[in-house]
Amino acid sequence: IDNDCDAATDENLDADGDGHSPCDGDCDDGDPAVFPGAEEVCNGVDDDCDPTTDEDADDDGDGFSLCDGDCDDGDGVVHPGASEQCNGVDDDCDGAVPADETDGDGDGVLSCADDCDDADPFTYPGAPELCDGIDNDCDGEVDEGVDEDPDGDGYNACQGDCDNGDPAVYPGAPEICDGKDDDCDGLLAPDEADEDGDEAMVCAGDCDDTDPTLNLDDADGDTYDTCDGDCDVTDPTLNLDDEDGDGFTPCDGDCDDTDPDVTPADGDGDGYSACDGDCDDGDSNAYPGNLEDCDDGVDNDCDGLVDGEDDECGPGDDDTTGDDDDDTAGDDDSTDPGLIAPDDCTCRLDVRRRPPVGLLAILALAGLLRRRR
Repeated sequence: IDNDCDAATDENLDADGDGHSPCDGDCDDGDPAVFPGAEEVCNGVDDDCDPTTDEDADDDGDGFSLCDGDCDDGDGVVHPGASEQCNGVDDDCDGAVPADETDGDGDGVLSCADDCDDADPFTYPGAPELCDGIDNDCDGEVDEGVDEDPDGDGYNACQGDCDNGDPAVYPGAPEICDGKDDDCDGLLAPDEADEDGDEAMVCAGDCDDTDPTLNLDDADGDTYDTCDGDCDVTDPTLNLDDEDGDGFTPCDGDCDDTDPDVTPADGDGDGYSACDGDCDDGDSNAYPGNLEDCDDGVDNDCDGLVDGEDDECGPGDDDTTGDDDDDTAGDDDSTDPGLIAPDDCTCRLDVRRRPPVGLLAILALAGLLRRRR
């Protein structure tokens, strides 16, 4: 309805500028503190337009509402007249926190909690006692413990002993390889650092403190580590021992460290060593895979068979190739008359005298043609 007869209906006016108009539910458009959702305060006014005036709720059940002066209606021990606790809170809602409930030095301990000097952050109950003439731990004693020499090295903490539990650590002590600041100068010796994190120090024998794979760990118990040159610290059979005295170790590739004749060396230059199966590393014509020479008394292919014993050398084969290819003068298994040795066997002579089968067929065909003519 156009109640004010100005030709506009339910115009959206916000007279008090609180962001709400009467059409939005503002129950007092002349008071900017009154609108839907406003905080209800104890003033006899329906501030939040709900329409209850000065709600008297006691959310924490301590017998006091906000209108009764409860300054924290979410904490049941905080209300007017409550006893002040050592907690840094205005428990009695009088608007002030007691002076002894402050932490003036920021050490986390209040004066009311027995901080004996709330202006010194190094002084509070349980603080470590320092050599400074002050009761740092608030136990009523000054510099107790730190002016004593429990390790008997002649120095106490007040005299600069940086570890009063180790008699080898004191001002001016010699630096030893232990990863400690033995002389209490505030510095760790460079060779006592473990830069690569392999738990080995240079002073203890770490050969490369930038490489964690080079260290002093003998995981396989063969008495050698990677700094010694152990090629595999997980396998005790791979080590640096030369038990047979041949100049080679298992890490060098010695496949049998009990036999000095078996080494990874190629003594004859044929490309094979005894560890590769070379049966005679002094003869370059003997190695695995070589062709068998059928007339030299040598096991050329290292298969354990010599000359005629070898399958490569057929019966009666007297050439030196072991290849049975009938291509050498004097080769007694040849079918070429020009390559047959004078002492060839009878069967070979018969083969030589017998005409070839193809020739016989041609002659037979020629005879047949003559008869038809």
